[in-house]
Amino acid sequence: MPILPRGMIKAGGSPDTPNCTSRVQNVFQQDLEVERTIRWPGNAVRNTPSNLVLAALRDQISRLDGGDRLPTVRELMSAHRVGQGAVQEALTHLREEGLISSQVGRGTYVLKGNARTGRPEPARSPRLDSLLILSNASLNERCVLVQNHILGELMKSGSKVVQIAYHDTEHLLEILTSIPNFDAVILQSHYESIPIRLLHLLQSKTRALVVDGHTVSGVDIDRIGTDWEEALDIALEHLSALGHRSVGLVALDSTAQPIASVMRAFERIGRRDAERWREARPIVLRGVHHPTLSVSAALGEALGALRAEETGKLPFTALVTLGISDVLGMRQCLGEMGIAIPRDLSVFVLGHHDVPTEHLGVMSIAGSSHLQAAQELMKTIHRRLLSPNEPPQIIYLDCVAAIRESTDKL
Repeated sequence: MPILPRGMIKAGGSPDTPNCTSRVQNVFQQDLEVERTIRWPGNAVRNTPSNLVLAALRDQISRLDGGDRLPTVRELMSAHRVGQGAVQEALTHLREEGLISSQVGRGTYVLKGNARTGRPEPARSPRLDSLLILSNASLNERCVLVQNHILGELMKSGSKVVQIAYHDTEHLLEILTSIPNFDAVILQSHYESIPIRLLHLLQSKTRALVVDGHTVSGVDIDRIGTDWEEALDIALEHLSALGHRSVGLVALDSTAQPIASVMRAFERIGRRDAERWREARPIVLRGVHHPTLSVSAALGEALGALRAEETGKLPFTALVTLGISDVLGMRQCLGEMGIAIPRDLSVFVLGHHDVPTEHLGVMSIAGSSHLQAAQELMKTIHRRLLSPNEPPQIIYLDCVAAIRESTDKL
């Protein structure tokens, strides 16, 4: 799947087609034909303004799907020739019955229910007509695989998918202000910071925003990602069982939350478990800010500075890597330095076990699955569309290990 140059858009269809507005509008127009005298049980006739609006909305809701948006208060006032109080009273009744949900600044949405009988129906997942996927232009193969899986699934149902790969956040903000709204937005971000104003803009353009990656914290947004500290624990347990007592952790030159949290955890382990780990050395690849950048030169410089002058040996017998997709470059670097894997150095990758370029079929690896990530992203979107008022969720993907020939007994 080609990654587009800055500012360009790839679409599976025109994003300016409203998701469900036309269908809701058709139902809304039909409701103008509803009689203004409603018969209630006991043959009592009650034609108060709020009851007229309530009856019309019940009928309208019965013909809409969960997640469809109702007309605005002003539109209802105009259509039924009633005051704001009557409309608000009718909407309050529907909210209390669990048939609708209102979001400030976004509108009122259908949740579920058979409005004619008053008997609630099982909630149906609302149709996803349009999806925007945003990613940094330096995205790695894992992000591409996630996008491809989602794109393939949504194209089966005729949904429109727009993919934007960006270099510059400021330029992205300009682009986003000029494009239409979407049913849902996925923001892929793993090792770069996300400006709060970008998140706010995206929230105003969609009903379901999900961040793919744990690079944001302290914000009310759904997000999924990998618990890299758990992956680190798996790697260290494996290396310890092989008899290793000295280990290095090499990571990107990034202050992103996943990198920073694992580096801190690694340093804590080294301090608290000094009997088990005689050496726990954190290593930062200076100038390597993204996972797809070549690591050979930076890794060679970092390891070269650590080699003993007399023996040429490293101060550790095992190496764990984090956030590095250039596994081929890493192996080439170690080979040029005369370091054989695993004879001289056991290497354990923290990454995605179902992404071939991250392990090359030979590297021991612990981490999550791109396939599970794609599936959880779609589940989260449908859950948010169905229940817009639910608290945001943080979903951690399963961490598993695949042990291969790059690690061995000391």
